[in-house]
Amino acid sequence: MNDNRGLNRTLATLAFLASAIVLCMVVGIFATGFSQEFFQLAPSIGAVAEQLSDQPAHAFGLRLNLGLDNLFIVVYCAFFVLLAVRLRGLLSPVTIGVALAALLLTGLLDALENQHILAVLHALQHGAPLSSDELKFQMVESNLKFHASYIGSFLFAFGFFRLGGLGRVIAWLLWLGYVPLGMITFAVPAETTVPFALARTAFFELAFALAGVHFLRNQQASFPAATWHNEENIGAARA
Repeated sequence: MNDNRGLNRTLATLAFLASAIVLCMVVGIFATGFSQEFFQLAPSIGAVAEQLSDQPAHAFGLRLNLGLDNLFIVVYCAFFVLLAVRLRGLLSPVTIGVALAALLLTGLLDALENQHILAVLHALQHGAPLSSDELKFQMVESNLKFHASYIGSFLFAFGFFRLGGLGRVIAWLLWLGYVPLGMITFAVPAETTVPFALARTAFFELAFALAGVHFLRNQQASFPAATWHNEENIGAARA
């Protein structure tokens, strides 16, 4: 029981911390008018120079955004590792393994993306040459990161659904909000992705906040008996 309580408390803390970091990132974007999302749309070299060369607020905003995102990577990777432990008995080991692998791959690609953007900023500020292929690669890298997160989130949502209560709300937010909005950002023209990306962020932020509330409320909940072999019942319950 003590292990249960401690794990739920830790998950609640990490979820609230992740939610707070995302909120700080959003505030920083609006305050400085710039973020790493600019690089996720394969901008031209001229556009990058225009936005960063003579606009120190934008350069500061980018570094602030990347710094917070690097912290976010640590927190969300820790959260999903412990969530995988918490969902043992609710989902099959294969489902948990694939979901966790996808989210850890997300963290790896996210960290690689951040370091690449910092390298681009450093090169620009020190007169080193940039190539359009490098900026195009950045877009591919970002899209792969998001795709991995959609796979992991979609699978972990089945575990949240089995937790009941707010867990089911979180599952529907991921199934009907975060993942579909992510697919829309892939489909629409680059210049129209901003509102969909913001909505996607809002769903992810809300999912973390609700996860914090859920685990805080259930600090003394016991681990359920193994039910993963009946996962097909989820479909019937949702219907």
